[in-house]
Amino acid sequence: MALSYIPPQVIDGKSVIKLDKIEVERETSKWKCASIVYVLGESPGYNTMHRYISQTWTEVAAPEIFMHEKGYFIVRFQSVEDMQPIMFSGPYSISNKPLILKNWTKEFDFDQEFPTKIPIWVKFPSLLMNCWGCDSLSRIASAIGILMFADECTTKQMRVSFARMLVEVDVTKTLPEEITFMDPNRKTIVHWVKHDLKPIFYQKY
Repeated sequence: MALSYIPPQVIDGKSVIKLDKIEVERETSKWKCASIVYVLGESPGYNTMHRYISQTWTEVAAPEIFMHEKGYFIVRFQSVEDMQPIMFSGPYSISNKPLILKNWTKEFDFDQEFPTKIPIWVKFPSLLMNCWGCDSLSRIASAIGILMFADECTTKQMRVSFARMLVEVDVTKTLPEEITFMDPNRKTIVHWVKHDLKPIFYQKY
């Protein structure tokens, strides 16, 4: 890496560093196959995380693992095709502690407080067959939180014993055990909900 002196610009009397758009976009593209990984509770060391990933995510090429002192890990996969099955599967845990995965975005800030919104898998057992449309599933899952996507079996209706969707929830709020929805005939239906992973609630003082 050959670094060089590039003086800042003066704008409105203030010294401003202007980054090169092409280089920033090139660096951003390097991380499009990356996930942010963190553990609820005490964060494991690099070797522990590396061993867990190499033993658990055996169906994809070995990803690169980067550790941040804040307790986060960035896992960069070889391709989007490698990343997707890992993100669509789960839940994961390491040493009996929930492992949380989120897609990396260029807005991710390592210095933010512990995230209060995390994705969890939610099941809707024995959901009525006429409620499996895309719009209906979206409305039903949105009663829990922000819908991210459904698993492959739900999307393709390969398994109809339950619908399973990944939903982003606020860990500071209690998750509902049941939801109520109304069909076009104004019939009210109460349906119970099963969470694959219940987040650890905490209160900020």
